Amino acid sequence: MSATTSTTATDAVSKISTYIPISYITAENTINETNVNFNITFGKGKDSLVYTNEWDLKEFTKKYEVETIENEETKCYYVIAEEGPFVIKIHNLNIESEYNNNNDYALGFALDFEEPEYFDEDNYTPFNIDRDGIMWSIPVDKNEKNNVFYQNAKAKYQWTASRSKNMGEELTEDEKKLGIEKTSETVGLIYLSIMILSKEKQVVQEREITRSSNTRSGGVSRGISNSVAARVGYGHSATSSSVASTFKHSKNTKRLVIPIRFRISKDSDVTDMNCSKTLDGAKVNMERKKITIAPFLP
Repeated sequence: MSATTSTTATDAVSKISTYIPISYITAENTINETNVNFNITFGKGKDSLVYTNEWDLKEFTKKYEVETIENEETKCYYVIAEEGPFVIKIHNLNIESEYNNNNDYALGFALDFEEPEYFDEDNYTPFNIDRDGIMWSIPVDKNEKNNVFYQNAKAKYQWTASRSKNMGEELTEDEKKLGIEKTSETVGLIYLSIMILSKEKQVVQEREITRSSNTRSGGVSRGISNSVAARVGYGHSATSSSVASTFKHSKNTKRLVIPIRFRISKDSDVTDMNCSKTLDGAKVNMERKKITIAPFLP
């Protein structure tokens, strides 16, 4: 799906939900078709300068609405968020290959703020951008409570969203140092890279996957109309636990890159949370956070 793909108002249908359902078949040929199903939920995160425990940063009580606009040929996604950190949950994950029962499977997952480009299908890292961290590896049978992410694996900064600057507004020199994004048609976009990973099965496992539906359809774009343009980027520094994965790229499967546009709810509080488009800007912001007011001494 391309970020430049659009739908027309005459034939498009709007659906509002609390998650994005993903279902597709990936294969370079029909010898090893792999069926992939999972849901993506977005939620309100917590500031890593206030909450330093990883489990606190993963907890979220508010799910963001997702508006999907689609016609017979295309679909696009809007996440209606609040200003500040956001988290992503992967759930109801199921990966099955009709012709290969000897492997266990995992989902490779990474987020970028610019469209990533890769040399080959088995490359984990894009060649055109400086990604903060590396790709997560999510085993199919992993406890879904752990499948909440606020940054890429081994990353330095948490993901955050903020209101965009006005279209045409020039940035100050200080805003440029902080990596603030000048508003354009690509503002507010995130790109989710999805890869299929596998390894030789060691233990035969049985599992039951349940799915639920929570969508409302109609022609009125309530989420978009009650929101303003957003920008997305890197917030405060944070760390998360990650270990070397034993999964590798599953042969004959293709990568999926999903563009999703964030918007900020008009009801959202305005925060002073940093939102840097660049890693250098996020670093500058954190250096400034180290300088505080000296305490008063009588």
